[in-house]
This record gives sequence, structure tokens and C-alpha cells, in this order.
Amino acid sequence: DVLTAFFSLFAGAPAISGPQACLWRVNRNREGTLAMFRSTAVVKADAARKLFGVRGAGIRWAILDSGVDATHLAFRRRGPDGAVARDWTTGTRVVATYDFSRARALLGAHTLEALGGIAGAFRAAGGEISAASVPLSTLHGIDWDEWEERLRVPHTADGYRPPTHRHGTHVAGILAADWRPEDSPDDELSPSLLSPQHEQPRTGVAPEVELYDIRVADDTGKCNEFAVIAALQFIRAINARHEHLEIVGVNLSLSLLHHAANFACGRTPVCEECERVVASGVIAVAAAGNQGRARYLTTEGEIDEGYRSISITDPGNAPSVITVGATHRSDPHGFGVSYFSSRGPTGDGRQKPDLVAPGEKVVSTVPGNREEAMDGTSMAAPHVSGAAALLLARHPEFIGRPAEVKRVLCATAIDLERERYFQGAGLLDILHALESI
Repeated sequence: DVLTAFFSLFAGAPAISGPQACLWRVNRNREGTLAMFRSTAVVKADAARKLFGVRGAGIRWAILDSGVDATHLAFRRRGPDGAVARDWTTGTRVVATYDFSRARALLGAHTLEALGGIAGAFRAAGGEISAASVPLSTLHGIDWDEWEERLRVPHTADGYRPPTHRHGTHVAGILAADWRPEDSPDDELSPSLLSPQHEQPRTGVAPEVELYDIRVADDTGKCNEFAVIAALQFIRAINARHEHLEIVGVNLSLSLLHHAANFACGRTPVCEECERVVASGVIAVAAAGNQGRARYLTTEGEIDEGYRSISITDPGNAPSVITVGATHRSDPHGFGVSYFSSRGPTGDGRQKPDLVAPGEKVVSTVPGNREEAMDGTSMAAPHVSGAAALLLARHPEFIGRPAEVKRVLCATAIDLERERYFQGAGLLDILHALESI
């Protein structure tokens, strides 16, 4: 019915002379959802940093999310004396900020202009075209050098717009925060049950990693497949300009439900783009999703609850990404895999998730020099991104070899003695991973 309605729009449209590119695929633009400091000790990040003397220096990681607050004290550079940089515009470890949440509108307007007579013929046949109806195939052949400045959020006092949604900054803090009590005399955070000692530093897994803030979600936390694919292509374009990998990894703490009627599992447009990114040498870490438990409406009209297998979401279904489930923040052996964490296998029978890491009530940074606790496999994924960053900082020869990094992290994980489709290879163990090489 959809195809019939689509082709009926072209009925009676005038023929266009000259060679024309064929429209060979139409994809749905799926909506996505956005699926610390105490938890880093659970994965032995603190011990690994002390023993091996690595903090992630020289490593750059992309955060595809709702935005990272570049003004936050947790992401400031430090001088030789350890003092934090006071001017965030030149002292932030957030290297650059790009807003891909509006990429579809910008690219759509450009595409409509380029279509010219074709768009007119389509409208004459009764069709409606707007920037919001631009297909995913529009992204192929985009000159990202041309679009970079249009998508950039400048790091200037009057031009920068901090994110309003807390998710991206929270994820970034788990990966790369370095926030110490002496950094600000105005640190007025009050103790809480989850974080009772604010006189202690709040340190992420890899506190010297530099970040690319690539916003694919808007101020309400909503994102779509078009924006994620565009951002992933942009990362490949950035790396193509350099003789080395400028961005060595990407964190995808987001979730898109797999529509089995349209694509095979792991072969959706966003999954295929993840495969291209990994093939280019970039490590991709994705949240498994938070679909492990759901409510059901019975035939008698009653509400029931139950656990769900085969609930991994995209892009976690992509074969080459490191898909991460969630555990308790401080007692993973006792509580095992979080009730909400999506379980495998994938819809086509592959083993997922790959690893688990803390994802319950994880305290991390949020915009405005604050911190909060959040739950989700979104919080688990940056623990693994941080582990991979420390591994690359210690052993640069692994840069550009994402499959080898994935193998090491999985081979050294701690078996929680849970079902394979719940825990994957087990709990992330950063110290063991570094010791194994």
C-alpha cells in the first residue's frame, strides 16, 4: 500500500530529459531515545590509571548524544601545576561542537534547491516535499567540508549554546571528567546518599581524553536515524583529512528500535553506517538498550510485566560495535545484570551484548557545573569507551584496530556467572585488559 501510494504521486508527471540518477531505496527515519565516579572503581579504572600511569592523553573520542557542556569545570584542561584553566573558550577539552539535530532541515533545504525541476514535477503530480521529507540517501555524496561550519557551534562567549538536556554531559562525564574540589570556590554541591563526599575528586574513566561533541538529539532528548547516520559519516570525513585518525572512537548511548519488517537485524541503515565507521578504524561503543523488561496487556485486558529476550536495539545490533549492557553501580556480582538492560540474542541469532558495565544510579556531570544520578545502558557504554581510550593511550599500536580492542576487552572481562545473553562476555575489567598485553 505504501509503494502504491508513493508511485501514484508520479502519475502524469512530465518526463525529464537527460540521464538521471535512479531512486533505489526509501528508508524510514526512525526516532531514537537516549538509552560515575563510584562506578569507575568497579571496572578497576582507578587501579589501571595508577598502575600504568595512563589517563587518556592524546586520545580523541566523539560523543553522539544531546550535547556536552563545554563550559563545565569537569572538562577543563590543566596546567603543569594541576590548576584548571579559567577561560573555558580556550581551556576546554571539548575540542569542537557540532549540532546535527538540525542537519535534516539544513540538508533538506539544500536538496530541494538542487532538485529544481524535479521537485516542481513532483509537486505538479500532487506530491508534497519539505525539508522534513528528505530521504536518508541524500547523505551519500555530501561534501562535509562545505557543511562543517554551518553545523559548528562556536566556542565563543556570545556564540556558544550549552546543551539543556543533561544526558550527553552525563555520558561524557563518565568517560572523561576531571573535577576536583579546589577547581572552584563556588562549588556548592550538597552531599547526597549517592555522593556523600564532595571533597573527593569526581573522576571519569579516562580524565584526559579530548571530546568531540556531536549533538544528534534536540533539547528534549529526541533524535532520529538521519542525524545519527549524518554524524557518523561526518566522523569518517574528519578522519579522512588527516594522515592519522583524528577521532579514534565514538560513543553511541542511544537506542532505535529494530523494525524487522523493513530490514534484517544488524542491516538497518544506522547499523550499516556503524559497520563503515568501524571498517575505517574507529571504535564504536553502543548501549544495548533499556528494553529488558516491559509491560504487557493480556487478552483479559490486564496489565502484566515480564522480562524480554531478543531486545537489543540499534545500533547495538551492528556486528562490529561493542554493545554494552548494564549492571549495578557497586555490586555487580551480587545483583547481576540490571532488570532494564536489553538481552540477546539478536533477532538473527547472534550473541549480544558483548560486555556489561555499571549503569544503575551512576553519578556524573550535568550542565551547569552540577552532577546527578542516572540509570540506563547509556551510562554503561561510556565506561567501555573510557576503557578503550586507556588501552589506546597505553598501546598506540592498537589505534585503527577496533576489532582487536574489542577482542581484548571481551577476553579479559569478569564472568558474573549469568546467562551469556544477559552478561555477554562479562563485566568490564580495565586493569586486566591492560595487564593482558
